[in-house]
Amino acid sequence: MRVFVDTNLWVYRLDRRQPAKSRFVADWLRQLADEHEIVVSTQVLIELRAVLTGKLKPAFSAADVDTALNALAAFEVIGADANMVLDAHRLAVAEQLSWFDALIAETAIRSHCAVLCSEDFGHGRRLDGLLVQNPFKPPRA
Repeated sequence: MRVFVDTNLWVYRLDRRQPAKSRFVADWLRQLADEHEIVVSTQVLIELRAVLTGKLKPAFSAADVDTALNALAAFEVIGADANMVLDAHRLAVAEQLSWFDALIAETAIRSHCAVLCSEDFGHGRRLDGLLVQNPFKPPRA
């Protein structure tokens, strides 16, 4: 099964200020990678870099950021095109999503993911057949 992992979960994995949450996400990601195909987008890479060089900057050197980005680039990375942006706009309006959440969701939908793992969409919500799951909450079918 193809599973899209949103930026916030990668940030938790790397945020040393919350060691328990970081360990939880590390274990969860390891299990997810063993059982499913993980997909990310260029947006996830961009957002992760922005957080690591902004809010978390003192804890991450340029080499650390490079390592983190290369680790994510090892998964399938989906880029945006004009049609995806247009469809994401329509999804944002129809589902009342923020612009960046809509672009994440549209990317997951277009890359044929069954699940979008995130804290930002509402656990158990369905978007055009895509199931949203928050790994910090019990699974839903």
